[in-house]
Amino acid sequence: MSTAENTDLDDLLAIHSLYMVFCTALLPLILIGISLFYSGLTQRRSSFTMLIIPTLLSPIVFIDWFIWGYSLCYATASNRFIGSLKFAVLRQLRDPSTLTYKTTRGEILSVLHFLFNGLMKLICVCLTFPGCIAERGRILPMLVFLFFWSCMIYNPVTYWFWNMNGWLSTQLDYIPVLDFAGGNCIHVISGFTGLAYSYLLGPRNPKILYNYRSSNNGHIVIGTVFIICGWCGFIGGCDFKFSSSAIYIFINTILCCFVSAIVWMGIDFYFSAIPLGSSELASESTKNEGNASFSQHNGAQTKLSDVSRKRKFSMISFSSGAMTGLVVMTPAGGFISSPTEFWKPFVFGVAGGAIGNLATRLKYYFNIDDAFDLFAIHGVSGMVSSIMVAIFANDQYGSPGGWVKGNWIQLGHQLAGTIATAVYLFVMSLFFLYIIDIIPGLHLRVDKDFNKRVRREQTKQKDGEDIELQSSPGNLDSHITNSDITSPNSSMNVFEKAEILGSDWYEFNGEYNADFMEFIKVINPEDYPNNEESFSIFGEHDTISEHYRSPDYDLHSGEQQLIRKRE
Repeated sequence: MSTAENTDLDDLLAIHSLYMVFCTALLPLILIGISLFYSGLTQRRSSFTMLIIPTLLSPIVFIDWFIWGYSLCYATASNRFIGSLKFAVLRQLRDPSTLTYKTTRGEILSVLHFLFNGLMKLICVCLTFPGCIAERGRILPMLVFLFFWSCMIYNPVTYWFWNMNGWLSTQLDYIPVLDFAGGNCIHVISGFTGLAYSYLLGPRNPKILYNYRSSNNGHIVIGTVFIICGWCGFIGGCDFKFSSSAIYIFINTILCCFVSAIVWMGIDFYFSAIPLGSSELASESTKNEGNASFSQHNGAQTKLSDVSRKRKFSMISFSSGAMTGLVVMTPAGGFISSPTEFWKPFVFGVAGGAIGNLATRLKYYFNIDDAFDLFAIHGVSGMVSSIMVAIFANDQYGSPGGWVKGNWIQLGHQLAGTIATAVYLFVMSLFFLYIIDIIPGLHLRVDKDFNKRVRREQTKQKDGEDIELQSSPGNLDSHITNSDITSPNSSMNVFEKAEILGSDWYEFNGEYNADFMEFIKVINPEDYPNNEESFSIFGEHDTISEHYRSPDYDLHSGEQQLIRKRE
């Protein structure tokens, strides 16, 4: 067969290939969206790091995918756990018989299969690694871990589910686990890797969490829009062919995403303040009304306090819920998509939004500082959705179906596969991270002695009192100035200073995402009257000018404004 003949495609394969090119072209939108989402969610001092890590990791991961990653995932081998090197550097394309890759869902050009799944791996990497090192992790040891993670974690797990010889694949039918687009291969991997990484890094320094503010909420919303658009191609492309089912997958993906976003935002809306009309608020209002000495001005302040307690919307909540909806739709995909079952994405969206939201509380229970809730949004939601597939899956794409088709054993298969994957991921991640952390020069955290100091202080405590490093923000030195960090008399060691200055300063020599932010701060004393609320805000200080009477501020006498000095 000549080279010219090799490039000719029949009409049906050409249509399927064009569809796959379209879906593949949507995937970079997810990478852009993740960068914006994580960058906007973190504080200014680390926002540039979160923005560029997906770009920084993409060439490394894709070259690894070309050399041997793709082969280890999709080249068949005699074992059930990892592939061979038959597809290394795409050498299978030299053989005309392997120009297409055959799956139970359809036939796809091998080169498109390589490209599409390579971008899926990039998405998994970018979902995982910026978030797990947020505001305290170092990039160099992360890159070392990435190598072992790719070879010994991602590649084997992908082989288990999506290679015909994998021990959890539906083709082998040994323990057939239904996973349409990566509930386990993408989200469980991301969630449990993030959990292990966050556990070993330890909590963030409370000094950088006081008055925490995300750097750019607009980037969060814009990033979410990019992710939603790209995710349609992410799930729809796993059909590997153009058909009416692909359109149903697009619709169900959007429905599930929006339902989950509304549910998540609704839960946060309810808990965003003391419920209006509650006994606590009513008793406070009665107390204020009964105080004959209450002035007109104080009365206005009481109304303002009431307004501050009303429930409020949050676009961060909306974005988190939308992401969770995409997660729970990922393992379901075509298994729940048909023209008569558009109610199923509503079920998945409600379950994902509610369980994902409540799962964010687990990090407080386990005392693991998962900064971006990777475990809740991806790990827990991915597992929940994988289990739900066992109930609602149809007998499509080579699937035996779930409970709706009378396949009762499928729940056992889904539980076994998901739990085995989660345990393997967590244990292997902890092992590699621990080994890397003890290698000189490869400590995972910027402030490498932070966790030791915390444990040392904990042993000195009596009666179970919290240590200073984990106390409430009110007991912390919250006003950290540049002089506090650079002063030779400062009690902070050099690594703690570097962590407080942020990863943008530590890793990229001060290449900030928006360096002009908070360069100058103007405070009007008239906004803070000398009343009871002033004491609650400023502690023992009678006025704002007395509170900020320090070398870091100048009082402009003419305008009665406090202007922060240049640092």
